[in-house]
Amino acid sequence: MHPIFYMLEKEFLQHKIVTRLPLFVLAFTILLSLFIIFNFDANVEFSISGIGNDQILNLQEGVIATINFGAMIVSFLLSTLYLSKAICGDRQDGSIAFWRSMPISDLSTQLVKLGFALLIIPLVCSMLVLSADLFLWILSIFSPDHVKFLIGDISFLSVLQNYFSFLMNMFFIGIALLPFACVIFAVSQLSESPLLITLIGIYALKVAFGLIFPMSGLDHFVYQFINLPTSLLFTNEPVHFISQLSIIPIVSMYVIAGAFFIVSLSIQKHGEFRIKHVLQGYK
Repeated sequence: MHPIFYMLEKEFLQHKIVTRLPLFVLAFTILLSLFIIFNFDANVEFSISGIGNDQILNLQEGVIATINFGAMIVSFLLSTLYLSKAICGDRQDGSIAFWRSMPISDLSTQLVKLGFALLIIPLVCSMLVLSADLFLWILSIFSPDHVKFLIGDISFLSVLQNYFSFLMNMFFIGIALLPFACVIFAVSQLSESPLLITLIGIYALKVAFGLIFPMSGLDHFVYQFINLPTSLLFTNEPVHFISQLSIIPIVSMYVIAGAFFIVSLSIQKHGEFRIKHVLQGYK
C-alpha cells in the first residue's frame, strides 16, 4: 500500500471526531425526523390541504437547504479544528519522528494534511448530505399520504443533483480556505495555539492597516484570508460570487499563502527558516 494511504489512515485514527460528529448529526437528524413522523397527527392533513404546490416546493427546498448548510458548517468547523492540530498534534505526541523515519518527505506530509482538511473532511461530510437526502427520498415513497404531502415529490435524480452541487460548493470553500490553512501551518511550527494566534494576527493587521493606511485597501485584503471562505458558506451561487472578486488581490493572497507554506516546510525540516534552506529544495 502506498505510504499516503497509511498517512490518511493515521489521520482518521488520530482525529476520530472527523467521522463521529457527522455520524452523530446524521443519527440525530434521522431520529428526530422519525419522531416527528410517528407523532404526526393524520388529521393535520385537513388543515394543510389548502397549501399550494409552490408552497410545498418551497418547504422541500428549505429542508434540503437546511441540511446542506448544516453539513457545510460541520465540515468547515472540522476542517478548521483539524488544521489547528495537524502540525501541533504530531509534534506533541512524537509521531513526527516516526514519519520522518518513513520514506515520506516533509512536503508529502504537509500536502496530505492539507488534502485531508480541504478534501477528505468535506467528502466525509458529503455523506451526511447524501444519506439525509436518500432518507427523504425513501420517506417520499413509503410515508403516509399526509407526510408525503408535506415532503412533496423527491426523485432520485434530484438527490444526486443536490449531492454533486454540495460537493461543488465544498470544493470552492476548500480552495478559498487554502490560504488560511497555509498560514495556520506556518504558525503551528512556532506555537501551540496556531488558530487563536492566526485569528488575532489577522484581525490585528486588519485594524492596523485600517488606521495607518485607510485608503490602501490593505485591511480588506488581509481580512480576505478569513472572509473569503466564510462568505462562500452563506452564498447560494458560489460561481457567481467568485466571478465578482478582483483577480489581483486573490492571486496575491495565494502567492502569500505559498510563501507561508514554504516557511512551514523549512521550519519543519530544519527547525528554522532560512533562504538557503529553500534554495536547497525538499527531497
